[in-house]
Amino acid sequence: MKTITTFLALFFLTLVAAPAQTTAPNKRPAASPAKPAAAAAKPAGAESKLPSKEEVEASLKRSFGYDTSISWKLLDVRPSAIPGLVEVLVQFGQDFSRVYYSPETQQAIVGNLIPFGPNPYAPARATLQAADGPARGPQTPVIIMVEFSDLECPHCKAAQPILEKLAGDFPQVKYIFQQYPLPATMHPWAMKAALYSDCAGHANSQAFWKYIDSIFENQGSIALATADDKLKELATAAGLDAQKIAACAALPETEARVKKSMELGQSLNVTATPTVFINGRSVPGPANIPYDQLKALMQFEIDHAGK
Repeated sequence: MKTITTFLALFFLTLVAAPAQTTAPNKRPAASPAKPAAAAAKPAGAESKLPSKEEVEASLKRSFGYDTSISWKLLDVRPSAIPGLVEVLVQFGQDFSRVYYSPETQQAIVGNLIPFGPNPYAPARATLQAADGPARGPQTPVIIMVEFSDLECPHCKAAQPILEKLAGDFPQVKYIFQQYPLPATMHPWAMKAALYSDCAGHANSQAFWKYIDSIFENQGSIALATADDKLKELATAAGLDAQKIAACAALPETEARVKKSMELGQSLNVTATPTVFINGRSVPGPANIPYDQLKALMQFEIDHAGK
């Protein structure tokens, strides 16, 4: 997909700004990466510089339409967090490309914005004070580690034992699990599992961790049609009252809690599951990072706590 990204970068170098039009954001994309939240602050006058989705779509067809093997989905066109730039999110297959371009200078950059500066993770730390998912660790931790996860996500399954080991190796750190189920078009039973496990966390915080581990372990045997039965069976095995958990999962307030957790992740621009925040620093895909590097990063953030 690197070739497509390169073509995309070249293409947007010549994208012409369109007349004023503000488009409503799409629903979160139907793939493992999740749609990011809207920019925290819209630069003044940015709305007047936005091309319409129809015009961007037509431009994509003009650039890539020659190759029938290339498919894409335009997810969003919006003001970026950097004044004067427009952010375009495009999905190619299972890969996502972000394009930041200047309608004024007709230049573009393909990539992701990262926090940068002497205290770059302070805004995320402040936002993460709202993280209220099931937690393990001290009540007054040195730092917190917050995971946004989808129980149907295979990458989340791979990361879970690594994160639990990391939390065990740093007992001074509080580890918080936040529900972030992806769309049903990609993960059909992820929301149902999030509802059940949210209830498990409220019923018994210790049993919660055993419960989500068992859901991850049994991902291959869970299907939407039988998810309720399987999730109740796993709840019983984890020492929970399955009927109470199922009843809780059906309550509107449970769905509201899960959606609140999702909105928290979106406000932090979570773009894939699992995404972990260590002292406010975003760490996507922790299973792909050597464990020694994860430990070094954790220690580094502990050393910088309060500085």
